[in-house]
Amino acid sequence: MNLNRTLTATVYVIYQNKVLLHLHKKHKSLFPVGGHMLPDELPHETAIREVYEESGLRVTLIDDQKKLGMTRVSQLNNPRYTLLENIGKEVENIDFIYFAIAESDRVKPQKGESRDLYWLSREEILNSSDMKEHIKIMALEALTAVKC
Repeated sequence: MNLNRTLTATVYVIYQNKVLLHLHKKHKSLFPVGGHMLPDELPHETAIREVYEESGLRVTLIDDQKKLGMTRVSQLNNPRYTLLENIGKEVENIDFIYFAIAESDRVKPQKGESRDLYWLSREEILNSSDMKEHIKIMALEALTAVKC
């Protein structure tokens, strides 16, 4: 089998103990913001760009790794998780998962992006019956990890 693998970045954005999800146009289900990495981007740059494109929000990615003070190489912002997601018979995403804190909750998606954005509490996520399992798990994990 010939696999087609793409690199993506996904961001669970937190503001005042709620996580931002949007109704995915293609899948008709709630998803975090994110998308495909451009050839000249690093994963954390993709994450920040996709958040802004899909929600209009400015965010700070959570980066709790120890800074090692290296001068000849750059230390990148580690994703919280890296997932291999089969999205079709021969298509897989290598998905860099980030958690982030938003500066505000006022969303303004760019033209062509989903307008169905929702800030959900822990209880709303737990009570959701139509959310994909991995999205529910990650959203709850983000709410636990990020206190704001």
